[in-house]
Amino acid sequence: MGANSMADDTFRVIVAGAGVAGLFMAEKLKKAGIDFSVYEKADEVGGTWRDNTYPGLFVDVLSRQYEFPFQPNYDWSRTYAPAPEIQAYIEKVADDRNLRKYIRFNTEITEARFTDNLWHIKTADGKTEIADVFICATGFLHAPIFPEIEGRESFAGPSFHSGAWDHSVPMAGKRWGVIGGGASGIQITEALSYEKCEVTQFIRRAQWIHIRENPYTAWWERIFLRLPFAYQLRQNFLWKFINKADRWRIEPGAARAAMEEEFKKPLETIRDPELRAKLTPTYKLGGTRIAKSDQNYYEAVQKPNVHIETGDIARIRPEGVELADGTLVELDVLVYATGFDAHAYMRPIKTFGLNGITIDELWKDSIFSYRGVALPGFPNLFMLYGPFAPVNNVPVPIGLDQEIGYILRLIKMARERQSVVVPTLEATEAFVARLQEALPNTVFYGNKNWYSDKTGTPVLWPFDQEEHKAMFADMAPEDLEFIPRDPAANP
Repeated sequence: MGANSMADDTFRVIVAGAGVAGLFMAEKLKKAGIDFSVYEKADEVGGTWRDNTYPGLFVDVLSRQYEFPFQPNYDWSRTYAPAPEIQAYIEKVADDRNLRKYIRFNTEITEARFTDNLWHIKTADGKTEIADVFICATGFLHAPIFPEIEGRESFAGPSFHSGAWDHSVPMAGKRWGVIGGGASGIQITEALSYEKCEVTQFIRRAQWIHIRENPYTAWWERIFLRLPFAYQLRQNFLWKFINKADRWRIEPGAARAAMEEEFKKPLETIRDPELRAKLTPTYKLGGTRIAKSDQNYYEAVQKPNVHIETGDIARIRPEGVELADGTLVELDVLVYATGFDAHAYMRPIKTFGLNGITIDELWKDSIFSYRGVALPGFPNLFMLYGPFAPVNNVPVPIGLDQEIGYILRLIKMARERQSVVVPTLEATEAFVARLQEALPNTVFYGNKNWYSDKTGTPVLWPFDQEEHKAMFADMAPEDLEFIPRDPAANP
């Protein structure tokens, strides 16, 4: 396919990733009548919910916060649905909306290069496709991180990352080690505690944990949500409640201190003062993502088959984990619940913009974006939940709906002008400066967490839902540069 094939009467979009964001984008592109393809490196939709299958995994927001607005689900089994149920729902959306025919499975994008005012997309099989627009729906938790610990490759037993669970390994009768004290480490340790095995969790610092009930959905609620207008009324109430309830994260005040006191109460149920001290956080609530527990992690760690080790790990040995004081914890299985590179975004795709600039070069000093969806120097490239997206304080369906609506309007503007569109560097810097001014008011600021880049700046949205909506309602054409498609017409 040559560059001339992308004339005004043909317009094509390529989307990278068939997770929640990619399917959302696909549905909207389909409705808009735009020709598109979704390239998915795996053989199924689902993204992080397809890949993460570890025991104890459940969605850490209300199940109804994880629904596509165009496809309600009235039948969640629990308030916080288990992971297989989330994955089944995503697959159902792909089937019901007839989206699979647009997806090229087992097709990994390795390079995306903007040249001749078009995107040249190269895949792992050596083929190159051309598109007018490249949309990265690659998520921000897809690149596993392994800790740099001496001897990591020497462990004699099975070892794997939580994002690639080995289900061939039986739980019962094994001595399990779980490295990591974040959300996955807590959920895995909790789940293993109820199996006939020994489990040792290695944590560097105690995490804030939300111990909460996870009741089954009542039959009457499933019927109620099917009544005319009931579902939308319930969702509207939910969004408003979340917007108000989460303000302590972005605004200092008495509510923040009260919330921290509330989170400390479950720690009082730990009878052993030494264990309680190990699990008591020493940083402010919300400084890292709050782990969620639906089977009471604090009860689980008091079981006789569960052990907590704090401090540094000296090295991994074939027999197990050696602590800094020389103690050897002998293990049969080792799990790395050590998270993901939250700032990988579209990487490892090699992405080249104007004049051959790469994403790595653009972000060499800090991670940034324009409105979380675009980058200076990369025309007609858009990201879903890119840098400074509202990961923590705007429900995913709302955030995606607003981002996608804005992207589609940008595409429409560019097509009408027979141009490609890119945010200016000045507008991007102004956007980032505004957010950085607000970030010190948030709980995310001043803590070591996966939100922050190497400069220590949390790469998060520091405002509420209404501010996010208002931003995308304003097209701000003065922030944008429209480059004519005909290279000869370029200034």
